[in-house]
Amino acid sequence: MNSADWKSKLMNGEPVTVVAYGDSWTYGSVADGWYEAREAGLDAELIHGSWVLQLRKHLQSINPNAVVHNRGKGGWTSIQGLDAFGERVAELRPDVLLLNFGINDWKRPIPLGEYRASMERILDETKAIGSACLLWTSGPLSTISGQTYGWKNPVADEAFPATFDQYSDTIRELTVSRNLPLADAEREIEAEWRSGTDISGWFFDAIHFTQQGHDRIFNCIRRTIESVGQG
Repeated sequence: MNSADWKSKLMNGEPVTVVAYGDSWTYGSVADGWYEAREAGLDAELIHGSWVLQLRKHLQSINPNAVVHNRGKGGWTSIQGLDAFGERVAELRPDVLLLNFGINDWKRPIPLGEYRASMERILDETKAIGSACLLWTSGPLSTISGQTYGWKNPVADEAFPATFDQYSDTIRELTVSRNLPLADAEREIEAEWRSGTDISGWFFDAIHFTQQGHDRIFNCIRRTIESVGQG
């Protein structure tokens, strides 16, 4: 299934299944409801401010037959995502997969080449089960080697073998090579910062945004979905 096919099902009121797959940014850290979810055993359904639950509400306002599953797992790398693809994604038979890994690959670190290979294999598996895919970028992060964005405790990444930008650029390259839609939330947020918006108060830590970040990711993905099939 390609992007236009699942978008057509969505707009025509047909049953459509969306799976969001990734790390803590997909799970919902640190949006409104995150603390309640943590106390309830990491129940992502309680994170009402997460971009995934915002997207579910939006898509169901268009099509009540839309089902949106959150399969984000905090701390996971693309390698773990690949290993668990069958049980966390394939069994749900999605029409479209919303995919992002990278932050934990960068932190571990998983070498950039291994990261790319894992992402390539996830995309291959996605195609094999007949699902479309939309990729999105997380961040920006507050780092010593790059920008701190005014956050007081940036990641001390000077000795890391690669920058986080290189992992995000890998996602961008994959969308080009495979002709997939990209919701580039990282660059949209960075552009907002460069235009003069103070985003220092958005950080929970150097890696996670609070609600403001989830709002931007949701809107970026929403607009990307709206653009599918428009030429």
